[in-house]
Amino acid sequence: MAHADDTADPRPSQTARSHARGVVSDRWVVSTDGVRLATYSYGDPARPTVLCVHGFPDDHRMWEPVIDRLAENYHVVAFDMRGAGKSDRPSSIGDYTIAHLADDIASVARTLAVNGRVHLLAHNWGGAGAWDLALHPVDGIELLSLTTIGSASPDYYSAWVRDQLRLDWQHLRDLVRLWPTNTYMTMLQLPVLTPALFRIGLGDAAIRMVKWKFETGERPRGYGSGLAARNRDGLRIYTANIYSQLFGRKPDRVTGEPRKPVPSLVIVPENDKLFPPVAQSGAAEWALDCRIRFVDGGHWLPLYQPDLVASMTSRFVEEIEDRYRGEPGDQAP
Repeated sequence: MAHADDTADPRPSQTARSHARGVVSDRWVVSTDGVRLATYSYGDPARPTVLCVHGFPDDHRMWEPVIDRLAENYHVVAFDMRGAGKSDRPSSIGDYTIAHLADDIASVARTLAVNGRVHLLAHNWGGAGAWDLALHPVDGIELLSLTTIGSASPDYYSAWVRDQLRLDWQHLRDLVRLWPTNTYMTMLQLPVLTPALFRIGLGDAAIRMVKWKFETGERPRGYGSGLAARNRDGLRIYTANIYSQLFGRKPDRVTGEPRKPVPSLVIVPENDKLFPPVAQSGAAEWALDCRIRFVDGGHWLPLYQPDLVASMTSRFVEEIEDRYRGEPGDQAP
């Protein structure tokens, strides 16, 4: 099992410390297959837990601007996904499937949320894992709500793609719009060459260009430099999932809990060039109890517009908490 970059502290501090976001507790959580996940908790554990899940090539620090705005009212948890940050970096492609990502989220929720009750806030591949957990629940956690940004359910996305294959001009046009996404996702799966290019910094250069051209809001400071190079192990997520999610059979999960729709909020950045808005919203239309909100912004909305993300998340979480308290809540964020 490979670990994080040798130049970094190999593990969280395992201690609580004072921080601008409140009390911060850093610790390991071990997933179901033995992979160690570096986790970071902020705020009062007695309050509702919001679990933040990042995607590729980020680490948990992507959420810090949003955490700054949520930790006063919530217990906020973030973690480094496998292959990123200080978490373990399995060498096998098969260890990066959506099911593994979902199991990681469940392991963190079981360990750090009171009674496993959690609201998920997820971005990019983190959203894919969160949706998988919502649709294929496991024992030991109660998923209260799901908010995703720049992401989609693999199940619903597959259904949406198949639906676009009908002989209808509008549907085919929407499908054609995905060709840039399909092209770069295919390139990210190339063995040897793509990891080598990321190692020398070309991945970071491409991401900087996308952010400079398409993001709206204040440019974050002190985050992002060299991320794609350091977290290039996460490229295995693309190889493990892209085509198997579209065409392969999903393994059944074993659970004693009944399946029920998880209230969801899908925030769609209208200028997302990495995962087109038409795909995000189209996939979400297959979900039950789902709100779709279009906003002005790019793929890295949590970094560039944390006030907006925190506000929409808080209003949605409070609506769901009010449901459980038996009080009337806001109708929509």
